[in-house]
Amino acid sequence: MRPVVSPRPARSRAETPNPASASAESAYTAPALEKGLDILELLAGEADGLSQAAIAQRLSRSTAELFRMLSVLERRGYVTRHDGGYRLSLRLFELAHQHPPLKRLLSVALPAMQELAQQSRQSAHLVIHFSRRILVVAQVDSPEPMGFSVRLGANFPFRPDRASSRVLSAFQPAAMQEELIAELLANGSRGLSAAGVRAELAEIVRAGIYVAPSDTASGVTDLCAPVFDHSEGAVAALTVPYLKQRDVKVSLAASRQALLATVRRISAGLGAPARAP
Repeated sequence: MRPVVSPRPARSRAETPNPASASAESAYTAPALEKGLDILELLAGEADGLSQAAIAQRLSRSTAELFRMLSVLERRGYVTRHDGGYRLSLRLFELAHQHPPLKRLLSVALPAMQELAQQSRQSAHLVIHFSRRILVVAQVDSPEPMGFSVRLGANFPFRPDRASSRVLSAFQPAAMQEELIAELLANGSRGLSAAGVRAELAEIVRAGIYVAPSDTASGVTDLCAPVFDHSEGAVAALTVPYLKQRDVKVSLAASRQALLATVRRISAGLGAPARAP
């Protein structure tokens, strides 16, 4: 499974279509389909949903031309309506989970993650890089009465202040890493430099794991490690957001070792070659 996709290789001369063919191919359109996809892509970034009028305004379309499209998307379960607004449902997320590579990743990872939660007494979540964002594809709660967790299906910009973004970028072949660094720089603060990001990623590779106070939640220490399969580069990142509690006796160091053992187990299950600890 590859959550990060390299650019399509250039066509050979024999495969390159002539301009007339290319022009004809690019002329094919499906207005209704494009309209539906525009709606889904817009709602994907709106956690609170949008009214029909707001959708029409954002897409520069009339409410009348969107009415039937929204009705069909609602009937098929791709959007839901609440308080007069439309929200993206989990239908697309469910379809993604039926995709064989992701299904394989989850079938191997979830049992190991459940054991990790029992060992560490912390929650854990598995993240992939998808469409220039990080997406939580699996999550298990802490067995303790209290804990810190990230919602299944949550997605965030691919930014350098996310532990999983750093780890997914660190453990990649050079060409892919440069592409991801460019994404990090585009989404990060203005003072961020490519050289600084490369140095930080190199340190993560040296350690084999990322451990640092969370940039987004006070009192939480992020433990994040890469998951591999038979291909080059990390296919996912497994994070334990460690929350220190008075009555939890498992230390940060012990949770770190449990996480490393878990990603090795998942990676082996996915067919990854053995790697140095």
